[in-house]
Amino acid sequence: MSKGLHLFSFGLLFALAAASAEAACTVPNQIFNGGVVDSAPVTADFNAIVTCLNQISPAGVANSVQLSNGSGGFSSVGPLTNGQLLIGSGGAPVAADLTAGTGIAIVNSPGGVTISTTGTLGGGGADWLNGAAVVKPTAANFTLQTSTIPPTGAAITATPRGMTLSATAVVNNTAMMAEMDAPAGHWQATMLGVYTGGISNFTLPSIAVRDVTNNRSVEFGISGREGGYRFDYFVRNGGIGFDSRVTDTELLDIGFPHPAQAIWQRLTYDGTNLIWSFSRDGEFFIPAFSIAAGSALTNLNKVGPAIVFAANTAQSWPATFHVLSWDVISQ
Repeated sequence: MSKGLHLFSFGLLFALAAASAEAACTVPNQIFNGGVVDSAPVTADFNAIVTCLNQISPAGVANSVQLSNGSGGFSSVGPLTNGQLLIGSGGAPVAADLTAGTGIAIVNSPGGVTISTTGTLGGGGADWLNGAAVVKPTAANFTLQTSTIPPTGAAITATPRGMTLSATAVVNNTAMMAEMDAPAGHWQATMLGVYTGGISNFTLPSIAVRDVTNNRSVEFGISGREGGYRFDYFVRNGGIGFDSRVTDTELLDIGFPHPAQAIWQRLTYDGTNLIWSFSRDGEFFIPAFSIAAGSALTNLNKVGPAIVFAANTAQSWPATFHVLSWDVISQ
């Protein structure tokens, strides 16, 4: 090897060694000022530097997570997909998604993980609302419909526990509904809701069904009744189906749940009848009222939570129907 080449090799070797100082790259042959440089030790030193650089170079593809391989170099995991985290495994960490437990919902997004409750209750003791049966409703799945003159400030609003159907002030002889498409064929809608507001006289938090073609609706629920309460079945029409009451059928029994408490309600369409049931625990439902669907409606297009304010409500307070659980299934 010529002197010029030896000088060039020495300079390059020095530069590589300096650039790799942070990684503690070492060479097997030391070169000193004034020493004789031979090709064999220079080549060995070059090979050592190359090996060292390969070890300290990032592993894997772009956006991989770098891990120590235990030998002075790197191994990699990933790239991670949306929401993935590095989780210990007793050996090398692994890329994994979080797993939702009972009552927990996890939504992964680019650069984010959102963890929320589904409304299921936990802890010991008696869970009289049956948190395990709760299906948290999504407000965006519903469309607000009202009578021609709406309750003041009628709105559907998402909450951490579900959604509300609310008005900032009650207006006599008005109604509002959070509706969605009813399934074709036989179906069952189950709701857990709690109403806050004046309930006399005959305000009806309910499950409603609407005939879009003929602008009629029916409502099933527990209403206030002159200091007491009752089961009510309304048939309404006018506007899109909420403006006027056509008929009102009541049932009186102290066994009905109080309308100011959380109530499990269920409405079943068996192909012929609409059957209203209630429950105090969300598990055992009592069918309390049945009527031929065709007696009031030709089409069962929409279903959802609703509030009907009668013509002689006692208060103009705000009203909120907090829907904590809503589930519609085909049967």
